[in-house]
Amino acid sequence: MAALQLAELQVSGDLAGLLRDFIRSEGDIHCELYAQLQSFSPSSRISFGQWWALLDRLQQRFPRRHIGLDLGQRVQPAHLGMLGYLTLASDTVAEALLEFQRYQGLLHDGDKASIELQGERMILSWSANYGPSTRLSDEVLVGGLLRFLRLMTGRPDLRPLAVNFTFAQPDDCQAYIDVFGAPVGFAQSCTALEFPTAYLDLPVSNSDPGLKLLLERQAQAALAVLPDSEGFIQGLRKALLRAMQSGRANSAQVAATLNMSERTLFRRLSEQGLSFKVILAQTRTQLAQEYLRDKRLTLSEIALLLGYSEQSAFNRAFKRETGLSPRRYQQQIST
Repeated sequence: MAALQLAELQVSGDLAGLLRDFIRSEGDIHCELYAQLQSFSPSSRISFGQWWALLDRLQQRFPRRHIGLDLGQRVQPAHLGMLGYLTLASDTVAEALLEFQRYQGLLHDGDKASIELQGERMILSWSANYGPSTRLSDEVLVGGLLRFLRLMTGRPDLRPLAVNFTFAQPDDCQAYIDVFGAPVGFAQSCTALEFPTAYLDLPVSNSDPGLKLLLERQAQAALAVLPDSEGFIQGLRKALLRAMQSGRANSAQVAATLNMSERTLFRRLSEQGLSFKVILAQTRTQLAQEYLRDKRLTLSEIALLLGYSEQSAFNRAFKRETGLSPRRYQQQIST
């Protein structure tokens, strides 16, 4: 049994934007739910329990709609944050799915997708080691992945071979057949999508190797720049990266992203023998060294990516940490 249950784990605040966009499209922006969704920024994390409650409230507001399936069909790259843009920059569907599998922790904690090949079938499935999810949440997940596959290939006609859900069969199954265009199983042992393996070779229409490399480095930094990969530390490193991307790399912004006060943030860091300034400096230095290897980026662009207000501040900080100016560091690694 996992130490944590899924309801206690977190998902990206980017997903709140999916609900906001739905309500906006329905012309219902004056409702209380929309006001609550406005409080979640893309740089925040919310618990699965909160996510499920938000979906339930949206379903209650639109009782005649299949909210989970509707939302899945509206997923856009921005709703998946960095992970969405990273997969869209991949060369093929196979590469995009591998990136999704590798970095899906940026989107949610808990159970991760696994990919299995069985002859001419490719199966993308999720375990339930942290306990069950909800019907609406799984509908968004599976429907959103199909939507994203069609979006990245420019092929709205793509259909799975089969779809499996763990929740009980609902009264109305036709809506699922209409969305997926394939046999749909309910009360199954795991949530899964099955596709022809031939789909793996399909090209991604927006492939951009240069952008993919840059986004992959950022994704790696988000998952690995700090030693601990769980709990508070996991959330902290993601919050640091988000703060740098937004140009507000300070303790107040990071604390707000983690939904805590600065005092609590400093106390939690102190309990683990960590310092905010040291972690921020180390994170920026590691990222800077990666960016400096990419000769297409100017020093001012790197400074912007790292959340510095001006290039001179980046130059001073980098030299303080490494003993070299950014320009001198580039010269050394080129020789």
